[in-house]
Amino acid sequence: MNEEVSQQKLGPLRLLWGIVARPRATFRYLNENGRRLWWLPALLAVILVILPIIVASPIQARQAREAVAEMQAQMSEMLSPEQRQQMEQAQQIAASPLVITVFPSVMGILGLAVGWLAWAGALYLVGMVAGGHASFGALFRMVTWAWIPYALRGFLQTLYILFTGQLIAHPGLSGLVADNRPVGEMLKAPPTIGQLLASAFLARIDLFLFWNLALLVVGTMMVTRLSNRKAIALVLGIWALFTLIGLVPTLISGLMLGRSFQ
Repeated sequence: MNEEVSQQKLGPLRLLWGIVARPRATFRYLNENGRRLWWLPALLAVILVILPIIVASPIQARQAREAVAEMQAQMSEMLSPEQRQQMEQAQQIAASPLVITVFPSVMGILGLAVGWLAWAGALYLVGMVAGGHASFGALFRMVTWAWIPYALRGFLQTLYILFTGQLIAHPGLSGLVADNRPVGEMLKAPPTIGQLLASAFLARIDLFLFWNLALLVVGTMMVTRLSNRKAIALVLGIWALFTLIGLVPTLISGLMLGRSFQ
């Protein structure tokens, strides 16, 4: 994309392809001429966060019913009639559309919005300290475009679920430390905090993460005018911080789980 092309008005499809094929020139064009087009990657990201949840909901509902039924069968001798009724109610709740589809979809959309705002805010604050010059709005728009890899991942996940009829049990590299024991055995001997943290961390690691980070580096360079080294350090530092924060809920749940089985 040379200077003459960059002066032309690019359509949505050319911009999406430009992010894939020529991210540097495309980010430069978006920063100068495409400030109102951030809704396009944002809309794609929202749709492709919800779509895998929708196609996976029947499978998740079936698995939730089976899990509760398995627990009920294993504990049937110890359960009173009232407790059995409570288990049946829990089975219905676990397989309800509200729990399986609506709540995860809402949380997915909120997670996107919070993530974009957090990344834009961190890049803005730390970028100013590093000597960059960019507005929060420009960085926010750049971040939404840098999320195209995750939109593509959502599309591929949707196709996988549709064609195989199976959920993605171990996202990213989490399969390396996956605990494939039956539910009954896991209840008797739950995984350690280290195993839970390793699984949660490795679930974040895939090719789409590296693509996203590369786009964030290129976009930061184009928007803030920082050097390559500063942009890399900035993006990797923010990613490491957000990853550590994202592991806190897993740590807390692991501590609570460990106490409940003491």
